[in-house]
Amino acid sequence: MTDSPSSQPFYTRPLYRRLSAAFGLFLSGVGIYAALFGYTSLLLRIVLGALLVLIGGNMVLSAYRARESWLSRLGPLP
Repeated sequence: MTDSPSSQPFYTRPLYRRLSAAFGLFLSGVGIYAALFGYTSLLLRIVLGALLVLIGGNMVLSAYRARESWLSRLGPLP
């Protein structure tokens, strides 16, 4: 029996990994921007910015390691 490309999990495919890494970099950039230039209280800015950087960093690391990221484990969102 031969392995077909469709038997790979979705998160190991090259296009998904590239798009996931790009979106992770985008989320990290938005998190840094929100933490530095947000128009809300300092505590909320830092917490939400750090959360976005953490999720984005996990997406980049998961794309590099060919593993499923935290965001993709949430399942289908409406």
